[in-house]
Amino acid sequence: MSESSPPKLIQRWENLEMGLQFLIAFIVLIPVIAVLHWTALNQPLARGAVYGVFWALPAAFLIAIASQNEKRKRRGLQNVKDEHDDTTGSSAS
Repeated sequence: MSESSPPKLIQRWENLEMGLQFLIAFIVLIPVIAVLHWTALNQPLARGAVYGVFWALPAAFLIAIASQNEKRKRRGLQNVKDEHDDTTGSSAS
């Protein structure tokens, strides 16, 4: 595995559509954020649950956007590397 290629799990995550990434992140973040509100912030159960849903929306959206940007960045770096290898390989022949 080269230094620039991410682990297989990250590649699978990045290959998902943005909507599916959002949905998965949203479902996972709701209980995580709710538990944080119940424990660390000592919120009542109902309020912590509402905050879990409320804050999971923007957090999931940001995770999906960041994942797509990382994928685009990695693809751009790979394209530049491929172009460099093509020009280097053709001049060496």
